[in-house]
Amino acid sequence: MNPGAGPDASAAADAPSARLADLSADLQDASDAAVLRITLMVDGLAARGEADRVLDAVRPRLAALRPKRRRTLARTLFEPFDPVIVTPAAWRAGVGSIPRSFIAPVTALVRSRLPNIAAVEAVLAAGGMPDQGLWADTAGLLDPHGLPAHWDSTAFRAETGIRPGMLEPLCAATRLLFSQVAILRLASLGQELDRETMRPLLLAAARSGAVGWSLVVALLLEQSTRPAEMVDSLLLFARETIVARPLEAALRSVVPIVVGRLDKPAAAPPLDGDQALDAQARLAARIASFSSLRGELAGTARQLAPRRTEMAIRCCAELASGFEQVRTWAAAAPADPVAEHEMADRLESRLRALRRLDVASRPLGAPEDHERMLGEAVAFCADGSQETWLTRVDRLRLCEILVGAHAAERLF
Repeated sequence: MNPGAGPDASAAADAPSARLADLSADLQDASDAAVLRITLMVDGLAARGEADRVLDAVRPRLAALRPKRRRTLARTLFEPFDPVIVTPAAWRAGVGSIPRSFIAPVTALVRSRLPNIAAVEAVLAAGGMPDQGLWADTAGLLDPHGLPAHWDSTAFRAETGIRPGMLEPLCAATRLLFSQVAILRLASLGQELDRETMRPLLLAAARSGAVGWSLVVALLLEQSTRPAEMVDSLLLFARETIVARPLEAALRSVVPIVVGRLDKPAAAPPLDGDQALDAQARLAARIASFSSLRGELAGTARQLAPRRTEMAIRCCAELASGFEQVRTWAAAAPADPVAEHEMADRLESRLRALRRLDVASRPLGAPEDHERMLGEAVAFCADGSQETWLTRVDRLRLCEILVGAHAAERLF
C-alpha cells in the first residue's frame, strides 16, 4: 500500500488550495494598493497554475484599476475576448462565455506546436504585438481531430471544469473567435462595427453552432457603446439572411449577462459636478439601451426583472444627486455677467441630462419618490423667493426643460 495515498496525504494535497481560497477571500477586502501588489506577484510567477485563481474575486476591481500588466502569451491570445471570460464556476456552455481555466491549456498547446513560438515570445518580451498570424495559427490548432489526447481525460475535466460533451463545442467556438480576431479586435478597441464589417464574422458564427453564436453576440454587445443599435443591426442582418432563428436564440441566451453591465459607472470616479452629471447622462443612454433590448427580446422580461428594479433604484439616487448639484450651482453667484451666462448654459445642459435620465428610467417602473424628486426640482427652479442669482427668464428656461411648455404656468 502506498502510504502517500492515505487521508493525511489527501489533506496535505488540499492544504495549498485551501490557503489559496483563504487568500482570495482576504483579497476582496484588501486595499487597491494590496490588490495591485498581489497581482504583480502572480503575474511574475513562471507557472501560475492554481495561484491564478486568487485573482478571480477581484477581477472586476482590476478591470477598473487597469494596472499595467506584463504582456504574456496567454494574455495576448485571449485579450480580444476578455469581456466573455469567466471563472470556471460561472461558466455555462451556450451562454456567451469562456471558462478562464481553458486559457492555460490552449496557451500550452500553442507553445508546444507552433514552430515560430520563440520569435513570438521574443516580440512579447520586448513589449511588441505579434501579427495576426498568431491567432490564425491558434485557430488551426483547435481542429477537433488534432486536439491533445489528454484533453479527453477525467483529470483534464476536473482541472478545467469542462464537463463531458462540452469540450468539442467550446473548442469550435474559440476556434471561431481566433479565426475572426481581426474584426473582434476592432470591437475591443471601441470601434463601432457596421453590418458589412460584421458580415464575415456573423456568417462564420452561423457555421460554428450555438456556442459560437452566443460568444460572438455577447462580445459584440459587451464591447459596443450603443448595444441597442448593435441589437438592431444584428436583427436586421438576421432578417436579410437565413440565420434569423439561431441568431435570435443567441441574443436571448446572452442578453441577461449583457444587461448586467449596461449601467456600470465609469472606471474613474467623478471628480466634480460636471463629471458627475456627465456620468448621469451616460447612465441614461445605457438605460435606454436596456429598455430597447428588453423590448426586442420580450421573452427575457422575467429574467431581467431584478435588474430592472436595481436600475430604477439607482436612477432615483442619481437624480437626487444631480438635482442637489443643480441647487449648489444655483446658490453660488458667478463673479461677472460672462461667468453668469456660462453657468446658466451649464445648468441648462445638465438639467437636460437629468431629464433624459428621468425619461429613460420611466419604463423601468421607477419607485414612488421619483415623481416627488422631479416635483421638488421644478419647484426650486420656479420659486422666485429662492436665494439664487437666476433671473425669471433663466428659471422659465429651466422649468421648460423639466416639464415642457406648461412651465410658464408655474411661474406666472
